[in-house]
Amino acid sequence: MLRILRETARQELERQIRPYRRALRQRRPPEGWLRAMRLATGFPVAELAQTMELSSRMIFQIERSEQNRNIRLKELEKMARALECDLVYGLVPWQRSLDDRALELVERDLWRKRFTARKTGSRV
Repeated sequence: MLRILRETARQELERQIRPYRRALRQRRPPEGWLRAMRLATGFPVAELAQTMELSSRMIFQIERSEQNRNIRLKELEKMARALECDLVYGLVPWQRSLDDRALELVERDLWRKRFTARKTGSRV
């Protein structure tokens, strides 16, 4: 029963990951997502600073920290909301699907059981 639940959960997660796999093909704008979105939507820096209760200088600093990939997730989400956007993030396995990874783990477990059985003289 537990195996069925895990398999169902794995299939559902694989389905949810698909859009993120497609999103990987899209490169991050050189100026970063925050600045690109602010410029594309025409949000004035002064208005954004007022909404976030920060100085205009701090807005530029947050944009730079996102561009340099050292922004805190909390700051990124706060800025996204001020830009009237949702922050969406996810984790995508590098090369294999979750099903492939599950099969690899099962095969490794079977190999371990066979090897252990040979050493102890018992049969699996």
